[in-house]
Amino acid sequence: MAKAAGRNAVLSKNGTPIAGVKTLSIKWGGEGIDVTDQNSDGIREFLNGTDMSSQTLTIEVEGIETDHVIRDIALTIATSKMLTDLSFKFADALAAKDTITGNFLLTSYEEGNPDDQGVDFKATFESSGSWTVA
Repeated sequence: MAKAAGRNAVLSKNGTPIAGVKTLSIKWGGEGIDVTDQNSDGIREFLNGTDMSSQTLTIEVEGIETDHVIRDIALTIATSKMLTDLSFKFADALAAKDTITGNFLLTSYEEGNPDDQGVDFKATFESSGSWTVA
């Protein structure tokens, strides 16, 4: 894997970068299908590793508030928190499978107002449905 500067990672909506993002992280989670039975000798067994009961992606971002896109979505009650066509481009994006795209629900937003720095924020997005990697 090539070394890369973290600043090259990008979070976009419909191909347009959103927010003054400084830190992006992605977390995959999955649950296997438990097939443990009386013949398992008390040791948990899963169905083959490609059959999962669920899979999730979580994208967390931190940055400097610039255009209030995420803040407006989070704090406007009547606004949908579902962001369609959200994409995460890895910092070392050099070839195929470097960008994840899908629908994500904004599940948390936090903002700080330090007196001697720019207004900062943190936001978390959870996958809704399947995603593509291309």
